[in-house]
Amino acid sequence: MSPSAEQDLGAIRGALVVPSLPMQLPEYAGQADAGGEIRERSVAALVEAIADWKPSAVVVVAGHDPLAEHTKGSVGARVARLLLAGAGWEGPVREISVPIDADPGELDGAAERVLEGRTATGALVLVPADLSAKRTEAAPGHFDARAAAFDAHVLDAIASGDAAALIRSDLVLAQELWATGQAPLQVLARVLPAPVRSEIMWSALPWGVQYVRARWWGRKA
Repeated sequence: MSPSAEQDLGAIRGALVVPSLPMQLPEYAGQADAGGEIRERSVAALVEAIADWKPSAVVVVAGHDPLAEHTKGSVGARVARLLLAGAGWEGPVREISVPIDADPGELDGAAERVLEGRTATGALVLVPADLSAKRTEAAPGHFDARAAAFDAHVLDAIASGDAAALIRSDLVLAQELWATGQAPLQVLARVLPAPVRSEIMWSALPWGVQYVRARWWGRKA
């Protein structure tokens, strides 16, 4: 990351991490709308973050699978658009796409693109990101005994605002555990290396996937 970018990190007002499960989207919701409660709680968290931080722009950092082509964009980016619409956001939005198998150089580049979009009054960074999808036999990736420890490490780093610990997380292991949100989370760690406050609002394991909703404060209002 360039020295000029490092000097301006405080311009980021804060970040909101939200679940990116596809069942939040209308095309996957079905009649039961199984992801409806998670979606609505994320909308409420976004409304609160916008009210608290009063950003003049939103930057979405979402992972994408380079091997999966979709004309509507990645699931994470589509979830972010849905949440922003639900929150009534009408300001500028920039989407930064991060390969889920990104290397450190690509993560640094994505972080610089996030910082390029900040404004004088600061941006809110919205990060749709999930942890491992192998916590139970019924999980999408089935059970992997390594998943619990991996998730615990990442959740601890998010809860404590420990950006360095997030960056130290094993990206190769993350891919093996289907933790598609790890690359976007590492971009977050690069743009907010020292959050002034951090909070996990909710975490749970529905469908054997570790989901989390959290906030990092970038600077005081």
